[in-house]
Amino acid sequence: MSFFNDAACPIGLDISDLSVKLVQLRKAGKKIKIQAWGKIDLPRGLLENGEIINQKELAKFIRKLISHPDHGKVTANEAVICLPEGKTFLKIVEIDKQIQDKNAAIKNELGKHVPLPIEELYFDSQIIGDSGRSQLVLIGAAPKKLIDGHLALLAESRLSASAVETEPVSVCRCLLDAENPKYRGAGRNNSAIIDIGATDASLTFYSKNTILFSVNLPVSGEEITKKIAAALEIDPEQAEKVKILYGSVKNTQETAAAKIIAEQAGELRSKCLEAITFFNHHFSAWGPVEKIILCGGGANIAGLDKFIAEETGIITVNGDIFANFPGNKNNLRDKFRHTFGLNTDFLATAQNNKTRASQSKTVKISQDTSLCYATAMGLALRGIFIDE
Repeated sequence: MSFFNDAACPIGLDISDLSVKLVQLRKAGKKIKIQAWGKIDLPRGLLENGEIINQKELAKFIRKLISHPDHGKVTANEAVICLPEGKTFLKIVEIDKQIQDKNAAIKNELGKHVPLPIEELYFDSQIIGDSGRSQLVLIGAAPKKLIDGHLALLAESRLSASAVETEPVSVCRCLLDAENPKYRGAGRNNSAIIDIGATDASLTFYSKNTILFSVNLPVSGEEITKKIAAALEIDPEQAEKVKILYGSVKNTQETAAAKIIAEQAGELRSKCLEAITFFNHHFSAWGPVEKIILCGGGANIAGLDKFIAEETGIITVNGDIFANFPGNKNNLRDKFRHTFGLNTDFLATAQNNKTRASQSKTVKISQDTSLCYATAMGLALRGIFIDE
């Protein structure tokens, strides 16, 4: 569901509080190629909880990323962007088939569920099925102020908007083959997607080719990193590497990182079970959730997929951002693998808190960064799919 349309192969631009990520695709016969991709970190204070604080400075970072992506060359000046999940509204409502003015009925439903006047909202809708005498309608809405601010940011960045979407829509398009126009499979395709980003996380339920609802989750990659940094008295950059190296939901080593990860995973588990119970009760006619898919940087936490699977009884896997790419994708995945070293001197301390030289070593760490690009990839795929 989009609020504005539309262009072929625009940039998928994922703008969050701490980073901007882009992906641009192109078609080569029946294949999909990556034209460019990249990420740039943002200082604090430019964007907070999806609200633009400093438009001019934020635009400078976006222009820098477009001019110098990590790979390839950006060839478009149009972008598809998404709005932060916590700032948007998605809901399925029932509308009587006999009602002539469907738009008025949708506005009436928005008034029941959204704590903003209808005059302050942009909204879109699509019919997704029937329920007896009623039509099932998926409504998406967002504050005009929020959308207008992001459009102004694009203009300041010397870009035009091809489309504005809600984040769950772009993530589902990236990770679910049922979203591909060429998909010919059958069944419900009931999936739940857990997206763990740097500053927030969400759980989206998808069934029968549509999003049913999405909820926020009480965990974020940044929060985990902060707690590790505080516990070990190290800087955030080191803490991030420690999280990757030692962070595991079920780590046999009693490290501070492992304990913090386990604590956060416990909170994640509780919220997931609560949301799944809600789904089973209110959407029982749609059937049970068949698979949980993880994405976002937090999906790289070792053992998280097995932990969620054990706690929910549902098959849980890391997502594949190339799920809708035809052909062999191994080379693509390799391009998103990042290897770096971590000197562990500061972790090897004796009882007197002095580093033991005998334990000093540098550990090589390999990380799959592709799932950080799930949103940007989904935005970029929009142009490919619409063109088809």
